[in-house]
Amino acid sequence: MKSALLVLACAISAICWANNIQVSNVLLASQDITDNYYMVQFDLSWENSWRTSTYESNWDAAWVFIKFTPKNVQDWQHATLHYVDGTNDGHIAPAGCVIRTANNTYGTTTNGIGVFIYRDADGIGDISFEGIQLRWDYGTLGDNQPVEISVNAIEMVYIPEGSFYAGDGVGTFGQFEAGNSGDPFQITSEGQLTLGGTNVNNLSNHDANNQLVADDYDYSTTQTLPAGFPKGYQAVYCMKYEASQAQYAEFLTRLSPSQRSERTEVILVDLVNIYPILTGNHFAIADYPWRAMDYANWGDMAAYLDWAGLRPMSELEYEKICRGPSNAVENEYAWGNDSWYAEDYFTLANEGTANEMVIAGIATDVGNANSTSIYQGWGGPLRCGIFAASATNKTREETGATYYGVMEMSGNCFERVISTGNSQSRDFDGLHGDGNVTGTGNASFTLLQDWGFVSAVGVGFRNMVVSQRYLINDTDSNRERSYGIRGLRTAPN
Repeated sequence: MKSALLVLACAISAICWANNIQVSNVLLASQDITDNYYMVQFDLSWENSWRTSTYESNWDAAWVFIKFTPKNVQDWQHATLHYVDGTNDGHIAPAGCVIRTANNTYGTTTNGIGVFIYRDADGIGDISFEGIQLRWDYGTLGDNQPVEISVNAIEMVYIPEGSFYAGDGVGTFGQFEAGNSGDPFQITSEGQLTLGGTNVNNLSNHDANNQLVADDYDYSTTQTLPAGFPKGYQAVYCMKYEASQAQYAEFLTRLSPSQRSERTEVILVDLVNIYPILTGNHFAIADYPWRAMDYANWGDMAAYLDWAGLRPMSELEYEKICRGPSNAVENEYAWGNDSWYAEDYFTLANEGTANEMVIAGIATDVGNANSTSIYQGWGGPLRCGIFAASATNKTREETGATYYGVMEMSGNCFERVISTGNSQSRDFDGLHGDGNVTGTGNASFTLLQDWGFVSAVGVGFRNMVVSQRYLINDTDSNRERSYGIRGLRTAPN
């Protein structure tokens, strides 16, 4: 994420890096005091962008949202961007650019939490859009009240609507299957499903075999997965990378001291590659801003996604994002095969910097990942997107990419997802964050009944082998070195 801070009409850079997405030259281009809106203008750029109408038929995008506060108050609030019908919202897009306003928060009537910005035609390579203007409906803020604003951008990947297979034909750790057939189960809609049992029309789990905490369904017990639970069929945008330490520091900077205290913890400084984020004078600073945020508990993740207007992914969405429409491969990783280069440690150049690279050890015909089980000798995650930046041939195996181009879904940090194996988690209906957290720094939106920021019941982990469900019902709400943050948002309709 890159944010740029504006005080009145003066642009002040707020340094915040994550894979070189940049927001710059922010200004208030114009104001309408009759309809109470500003046009917020800025430039936006990022590297390794793409759009394709063949094969994956997808693109990458920037999720852009705005925060504001009355000057010198430090009471940051989420800006509402104008929404009419998602295609003609009063925003101004430069040539080559599409702007789509978010309109679906599932359970609320709030539109305009943010916008998706992406290419309007097929292409590949670095991209830069100059003179973007978003209409901010400031409402009752006051026509002459001095404000500061922060324009924030997160790299996302569009995952198109479509069928996919859940499970890989292996039953070692509760993998999904069609009844008790041992075959992967095809998801063909967002409709209600029966979980468990032996009928091939049911989404079952190899009798909950060898799970750390078993699902509440198996061959003899069935449950219902409601139509509202996100199953991966519908189109979504997923964060291209795990949230970086810089992104989390930006989040902390926009909180009050009391909110911030709930979202930070003193970590022993002798650990390697941890996230110690220093706070003071309203600013949070990450020691390793380019690396994936770790030591995030469930409350940290929920609050960050709420603040950013995003949501967690379900475990079915995780498999769709990794596998796409391809047939399942037994024990496959996110890059589509069962081979992973783990024989030797990788060799790093520019360790701990924005240009951290792998210069020796990267493989060309098997997958590359920084394993959360051994962390390749570094004791923690590396720079977000490091294998994509280091790869020569840019294949899925060399970059460690999913079918759709999402990075580090195997490796770096554990992916925390919503489980199908718990009655509370099955109530999740894809509700997005509204951009605000509570006065105590917790998520303000209700995800799973009265869930959310203390107990992690219904939230488990996926990592490395795509279909393995060993930790899917693990309710660990502690801060651990392998626990990161990633979210998504259902695509505008």
